[in-house]
Amino acid sequence: MDAYEELLARLKDIDLIGQIGGLISWDQEVLMPPKAASLRAEQLAWVSKAGHERLTDQKIGELLTQLESDDGLDEVGLANVRLARESYDRATKLPTGFVEEMAKHRSRAQISWTEARSKDDFSIFRDDLAKAIELARKKADYLGYEDLRYDALLDLYETGLTVARVDPLFAGLRDKVAPLIRAVMESGRRPDTSWIDDNSWPQPAQEQLSQGVAEAIGFDFNAGRRDASTHPFCGGPNPDDVRWTTRYNESDPFGSLYGSMHETGHGTYEQGRRRDLDFQPAGQANGLGVHESQSRLWENQVGRSREFCEWALLLWKKCFPENTEGIGVEELWQAVNLVEPSLIRVEADEATYNLHIMIRYEIEKMLIGGSLEVDDLPDAWDDMYEEFLGIRAPNRALGVLQDIHWSMGAFGYFPTYTLGNLYAAQLLEAARGELPEHDLQISRGDFVPLLSWMREHVHSRGSILKPAQLIEEATGVAPSPDAFVRYLGSKIERLYGIKA
Repeated sequence: MDAYEELLARLKDIDLIGQIGGLISWDQEVLMPPKAASLRAEQLAWVSKAGHERLTDQKIGELLTQLESDDGLDEVGLANVRLARESYDRATKLPTGFVEEMAKHRSRAQISWTEARSKDDFSIFRDDLAKAIELARKKADYLGYEDLRYDALLDLYETGLTVARVDPLFAGLRDKVAPLIRAVMESGRRPDTSWIDDNSWPQPAQEQLSQGVAEAIGFDFNAGRRDASTHPFCGGPNPDDVRWTTRYNESDPFGSLYGSMHETGHGTYEQGRRRDLDFQPAGQANGLGVHESQSRLWENQVGRSREFCEWALLLWKKCFPENTEGIGVEELWQAVNLVEPSLIRVEADEATYNLHIMIRYEIEKMLIGGSLEVDDLPDAWDDMYEEFLGIRAPNRALGVLQDIHWSMGAFGYFPTYTLGNLYAAQLLEAARGELPEHDLQISRGDFVPLLSWMREHVHSRGSILKPAQLIEEATGVAPSPDAFVRYLGSKIERLYGIKA
């Protein structure tokens, strides 16, 4: 066995351990009985420890040093060595005991967050959140950073991401999108959504609708499944086993449908990865910004298009015949594109969504930097919602407790959602340039051409390139907010008659 083959064999073992951890984490969110919480924390801690010990084995470092001077590696081989080096260097900076501690705490914190959210009681989660912040700071210190602690955490989810890169991006979006939102609000124009608000939407029919749309998009349920959880997510160990969840509210059918389309986007990405690169870093999905581009693409830029509504209306009428009597394409399209400040991020419209992300980003910077204390967080959250969106949460469940991310220790994750929006617009613009029948195809429910384009240009490319390189290769243009601004401006003009 040569050095490269030995490296791949070791990386496969590490990947398999991670897959097992992913499966029992999924079970924790979906099926696990409450009394198993402490046991699950121990199991996940062991899995994390076992993976970390193998990744930090000195032999991997020796193999990487040997292979980094090998000029015979192809594109995939070079990527595997580069990515393994990044993982090895990062892991060797984290003590095994610390990794174990993080895993145990993450499991406990997810349980306390779920209880706090269900009981609308921040105090239940308060101590675990404080511990999560402490651990995130320690992690950043172990990893190292040039400027800000928060930079080390951002880089975990999108290679090369820093506050210096994100701040101007968000400022630019705010400058270009906020005026659109104000203009819509000041116009007084609002689509009639009474047919949504005045009806009940039974969960079984919502499940039927979500299932039908996910199947049509191209998610393979022989290689995956759909379940319900407190917070929608997508996971699973391999393209042959991809699992996603959604949640249901019988007063709001859009939440489950578009949550399902979001997670279906993640799921089709996972199912589209190259099978000859199983267990290899180069075959993994390419950073969370790229991953979110696929979820946001199907949820919004396809799912909220007029063409999609033309196709989906028949499915709506099949699932909810009484509620949709007399409802046409225009009413559906306007309803799913209502621009209106709201409290819940995952249910926000496209125009206001990035403001939700900006709030979380600013809060995370303060929490990690130490300028905001945990006890002051709930009110700070509400104050920023009032400042950014002009609304205030009536309780903590609809405010600071709405997201699972901090219980998972995922500080630095949120900005990738905005990156995903920008990448999605840029990718769709490029795809439309090569698919002249795109609009007609979507209106007929033919999603194969678009999914195939994403398979070729995104899914199959894995992590061979860095995220920004992948987007530029696929679109011919470096990542930029321009396509998203053009897309959103065009939609607002069509819906509300307001020019950007």
